[in-house]
Amino acid sequence: MDAKELRQKEQRLRELLGKVRQATGGGRQSDADRKRRGREAEREVRIADPEDLKRRTRLEADVLKWLKWYLPHVFFDPFQEHNKEMVAAIIKATRHGGDQALAAPRGEGKTTICEGCLIYCVLKGILFFPVLFSATGSDAEESLTTIRAHLEESDRLAADYPEVCGPIRALQSTPQRAKTMLVTGTNQQTGQPFYMAPCSFHWTGRKVIFPKVPGSRCAGAIIATRGLDAAVRGLKVGIHRPDLAVIDDPDTEETARSEDQREKLERRIDRTIAGLAGRGRRLARVMLTTLQNVVCASARYTDPQIKGSWKGKRIRFIVKFPERTDLWDEYVTTRRDAGEDDEFARKAHRFYLANRKKMDRGAKVTNPNSFDGRTLPDGSQMQVSALQRYYDFVADNGEEAALCELQNDPPEESGPIESGITARRIQRQLSGHGRRIVPPGCTLVTQGIDVRKIALHYVVRAWRPDATGFTIHYDVQEVRGTVRGSDEGVEHAIFRALEERRQSMFDDPYTMEDGTPVPIGGTLVDAGWQTDTIYAFCRAAGKGWWPAMGFGKSNGCVRVQFNMPSKDSPERKSGENWFLSYRRKPKVWLACANADHWKGWEHARWLTDPGKPGAMRLWGNSGDGSRLTDDEKRHFSYAKHLTAEIEVEEVIKGILRRHWKQVRDTNHWLDASYLSDVAANMLGISLMARVRRKPEERPSLSQLQRK
Repeated sequence: MDAKELRQKEQRLRELLGKVRQATGGGRQSDADRKRRGREAEREVRIADPEDLKRRTRLEADVLKWLKWYLPHVFFDPFQEHNKEMVAAIIKATRHGGDQALAAPRGEGKTTICEGCLIYCVLKGILFFPVLFSATGSDAEESLTTIRAHLEESDRLAADYPEVCGPIRALQSTPQRAKTMLVTGTNQQTGQPFYMAPCSFHWTGRKVIFPKVPGSRCAGAIIATRGLDAAVRGLKVGIHRPDLAVIDDPDTEETARSEDQREKLERRIDRTIAGLAGRGRRLARVMLTTLQNVVCASARYTDPQIKGSWKGKRIRFIVKFPERTDLWDEYVTTRRDAGEDDEFARKAHRFYLANRKKMDRGAKVTNPNSFDGRTLPDGSQMQVSALQRYYDFVADNGEEAALCELQNDPPEESGPIESGITARRIQRQLSGHGRRIVPPGCTLVTQGIDVRKIALHYVVRAWRPDATGFTIHYDVQEVRGTVRGSDEGVEHAIFRALEERRQSMFDDPYTMEDGTPVPIGGTLVDAGWQTDTIYAFCRAAGKGWWPAMGFGKSNGCVRVQFNMPSKDSPERKSGENWFLSYRRKPKVWLACANADHWKGWEHARWLTDPGKPGAMRLWGNSGDGSRLTDDEKRHFSYAKHLTAEIEVEEVIKGILRRHWKQVRDTNHWLDASYLSDVAANMLGISLMARVRRKPEERPSLSQLQRK
């Protein structure tokens, strides 16, 4: 006999008992007794059986499936790996204790996961008193309101958890009824019926206490929320103390900027929250957060070097950046210039759609579904990819904000003294001459080429004898025919791309203002990768083409330092922080350069005021300085490449040391630029006069090339 039949029999017995009392005079009850029974009937709530107990049991075995089924209105996207990590951190803490800190990108559902997991753990009966800590009291109240809303409004929860949702829904926006409510139903643990049992619970304020329904696994369980901007010491309900602390985004603007406020927050987390479990016990804690800067509390808790017991981990929005960052730089510049004009923003959107295949190539994001796919009045989508969302954020909020809130990789705010070079300074340092035009007074044109599997980044410069330089052209030559994930055919593809670049120099030469062609006097090609291919091409190209390698920490060669030869020989000729080394087998001269020196020399050119010897300028026209001109905007990507590495100085163990720091990995035009500088120096361009050796001691470069 099932529970439904038992309840029907119970109802019939009550009706028969009432008739017996009326027939025997027992029905003559006082008016007060009649009213009392009437009031009890009004307070009574019948608890139905779960709609599908097997489904409920099956879903409880997998928290991710449970969340997607019972809370589909918030967990509608597929769970990504970082979402699973956040959920797993909470579940692990309920079973094994300990501390865990995870930093996830802004907008990846940290708060929603906190709220959903606490409901799951309480309904399943594995937590009795979890506490959700938010940065402020208002944030905490909002989270508790959301938790209440899930339990009040979810039809799927109401169907399978009637012992919880039934009494809650019976409140009908009157939380005072919770204190006097009576319930009738079947005990899920024993299968025995209960009648008019009190289930007093609490549904207002800063905590919820679940209905005390007989047989319910979460009878009397508590979920509380608190803001970390107020006292939390002594948090308990009756004899019950918290059994888990979930800390959601603890930093505020004050704690992120003030060392005193940050230390106060850390003391609250490390001492007060940890001690809420009671004497001799330590409360399990899970922190899900996003970094605001390098000195905020979240940065410290997710740094294993600072707080190792928290097992900190930082999750990035972009795991691998796209290969064509130059196109994304153009996208950001176009969108940033929009201001109040949405048409520019849509212009950037159309640019992305037209070049999406190139712009997406090589990129890997943590969550491909993290973008705003709303349809606009013109029928287009707001965003079509997570990658677009990232660069929209960069355009709207700045690169530093994106590094903090999406990448969880905030830049250093203080520390070593940097050279002072900025991308904006480079953008504004223009010559007034057109692209591909050799300015008056220039006696030499050189070129540097950085070689990659998919593209050649090249920079062409015109030089005056006093080392005043003009960047007259830079671009990307695509390498066609390579296979992603394989080096099959890459040698021939790179050789063809270099030949196409060489042929374009003849077909479309650089010219003076009057149209007179000016040939490129020397080209250095980076031979650090696919060395044999570069050797073969430079030998075939003939005069003016040299393979080159840079040595030093700025090139990632920590163990391979640049060492000048002690003296020249027939197979080794030295210059200014470079030397030529003859390679017998391919019969080619290799230019070996001190990368640290020449990158510093490159930056020094941009830090030299225009008009002085040794200054470097770009093609194009500058404005009045109030706003970037179109020419200045075009150089955004190039300028970012040139500032991808910076030289810094700091005191280490009492000694002032200089070293290079990588800011971003898109430095290909920087490498091509310093190679063009080395080529110029090899051909006689020097900022400072220097003593030259006797001609008979040092063969000319043309002689070396012919050897």
